[in-house]
Amino acid sequence: MSEEAPTNPEGGASVDGVKINWDDSSIVSTYANIATATATREEFFLLFGLHQNWKGMPQDGELDVTLTHRMVLNPHAAKRLAAVLARSIQVYEDRFGAIQT
Repeated sequence: MSEEAPTNPEGGASVDGVKINWDDSSIVSTYANIATATATREEFFLLFGLHQNWKGMPQDGELDVTLTHRMVLNPHAAKRLAAVLARSIQVYEDRFGAIQT
């Protein structure tokens, strides 16, 4: 990866000398407060969903999570996403402070 796309896609990006124009006319926004990932040799699976811990911790020690979306990425796209997320988190923390996990 000789050039990386910026973390903010507004105004396009340049990757390996190719200008990327982002078309968000069909974009759908969804909220998730939990995410996990798994992988096979060929693909990475990102699972997104909602948990309802605002109801308080369950008495039985189990938390139900409703999975709502699955994104499937090839290993190259997954690694690029990881790099973009790492940079975006660093910019966020530089501006607003460390995120507690």
